[in-house]
Amino acid sequence: MRSDMAKVIVERPRIWSRSPSRKKGYRKYLQSVPVDELPLSEPMLGRWKGRGKWLNEHLGPMRRFLRSNIGRPWNNVHQDLCEHVSFENAVQAHVLSHIYDYVHIHVHVEDSATVYSTAGWRQHRKLDENTMYVCPNSGILKVVQANVRHRPRKRISMSGQTQYLHRDNVWWEVCVRSTQNASGDRWDVWLEREVSQLTEQDCVTIYGGKLFAISKRPLGPDETRQLYRTLRQTNRGKRD
Repeated sequence: MRSDMAKVIVERPRIWSRSPSRKKGYRKYLQSVPVDELPLSEPMLGRWKGRGKWLNEHLGPMRRFLRSNIGRPWNNVHQDLCEHVSFENAVQAHVLSHIYDYVHIHVHVEDSATVYSTAGWRQHRKLDENTMYVCPNSGILKVVQANVRHRPRKRISMSGQTQYLHRDNVWWEVCVRSTQNASGDRWDVWLEREVSQLTEQDCVTIYGGKLFAISKRPLGPDETRQLYRTLRQTNRGKRD
């Protein structure tokens, strides 16, 4: 952690720092003086709106520091922050309190993708994806993982040689063949490269096996609806 963290996150111009300070009793003065007697050159907008000054902390470095320490014990991370931020300085202590805007301490964990807050009036609120929290069991700083079950599907396999792949908000019908015994100059129409240039990881990630695409065509709206209808019926049959 950089040694000047306190200086970086505190030294920033306050919001409306260039506006003149409001004087005590100024609002009563405005109410007692007729409008036609008010000064013509005074910045009335700011004072009528009641603009004041308040802190404008630069919290980006602290947020990035917390992100870079995911996986470490929270006590060690907090100790590193406290070494360079003084609690005797009111401004620095106030900035340090912003840690808990990014890290949730009191949580209930069901799994890495389901974490609930147990503090404050928003108890039992599910934390959003990529939110940082301290694991109550291990004390490790962690982040809420994405729920794989709710990720949009990118591939639907209906038969051995026909797949439906999603790209650019369109579903495509793709015919695939095995890469075994395929000549190296064969062309993959989906990845747009020769079969000899494909890696096994590419094929498994896109097609779910050692396959390559020989043809493709986009589905129309009616065909897309029919695809979803067939998929729902298939899933319902598996549950039953």
